[in-house]
Amino acid sequence: MGIIFKQSLKNTFFIYLGFAFGGINTLFLYTRFLEDEYYGLVTYLLSTSNLLMPLIALGIHHTIIKFFSSYLTKVEKDRFLTSVLFLPFLIAMPIAYFGNYFYQEIGDYLSVKNPIIKEYTYIIFLVALSTSYFEIFYAWAKVQFQSVFGNILKELYNRVVVMILLFLVYFSFISKTEFIYYLTGAYFIRMFIMMFYALKLYMPKFTLSKPDNFKEVIRFSGYIILAGSAGAIILDIDKYMIPGKESLVKAAYYSVAVFIGSFIEAPSRAMLNILQPLTSKTLNEDNHEEVASLYKKSSINLLLISGLFFLLINANIKQLYKLLPEEYAGGVFVVFMISSLKLYNGFLGNNGAIINNSKFYKITLPISISMALSV
Repeated sequence: MGIIFKQSLKNTFFIYLGFAFGGINTLFLYTRFLEDEYYGLVTYLLSTSNLLMPLIALGIHHTIIKFFSSYLTKVEKDRFLTSVLFLPFLIAMPIAYFGNYFYQEIGDYLSVKNPIIKEYTYIIFLVALSTSYFEIFYAWAKVQFQSVFGNILKELYNRVVVMILLFLVYFSFISKTEFIYYLTGAYFIRMFIMMFYALKLYMPKFTLSKPDNFKEVIRFSGYIILAGSAGAIILDIDKYMIPGKESLVKAAYYSVAVFIGSFIEAPSRAMLNILQPLTSKTLNEDNHEEVASLYKKSSINLLLISGLFFLLINANIKQLYKLLPEEYAGGVFVVFMISSLKLYNGFLGNNGAIINNSKFYKITLPISISMALSV
């Protein structure tokens, strides 16, 4: 557990540092420096891009974690990485083409209730594309058992950028519209930083040869695309649907409650960043005793830590909401529901990593679809 403890500790620190910046942004800066409508717009654009991201990524970030450790030679690993690296373009390019061709119709559909959305519709695709390749190169680093730097970029970088941009809006150096454009550019900068870091850790010799189990790789990616898309629906469909039924302002109120409720999942995210590649490695080696050990230890530790934060947040939630504008106060029960879910996820430990990286990964598809439909 040495490498798990060290990287989990570092990851937890940076995740909570990211939450600190995110908390300042969400609870104070967004609510005061941006109009509620623009805050809801940013929430909507980012959440909708998260719905599109699994489709563009083609599940490659999960595929890299599952299969990389199963290859024994550098030649096999290089064939695998270079064969999957460019697969997302097979999806991204048609989406870009048809999205551009039907841009007017898509914009009209998404902006029925909130016309402001229409002129920013293309931002959804750009953020989804940059996030997809960020996750792919982050997985590339994870299989080298280096999760900390990518975690900083994922959890801290965006929130620091948002804080800087919000202050620039406040002091009238940039407009609210420019805020969205600069934030989109920041996502691409993050993607390139992650790419250079991943290639520095492991530079493959690019080849046109495919790995011997390429059909299995594609089959796994196909299942994970569908399961990942269903999982994204579970996480972000609410922030997408609210502006369709209500105003963007309501999405802003809701996103604050979700942010507070999600605070307790930081230890889980920190530990799973390193547990995912380790779990895959032990499964590929058929070391089931180590898999069981990782499962039990992660479940116990995460339940204890997440339980502590669950109590701290829900015991003080009314006092916390007194710091916010009165309009946000309706989210107390949302915080309780979201935090209860995150507590349960912590109790499950690394079971998701075990299922996704085992021969039973296909079970995730019907479960994810059923959950998405129930949502």
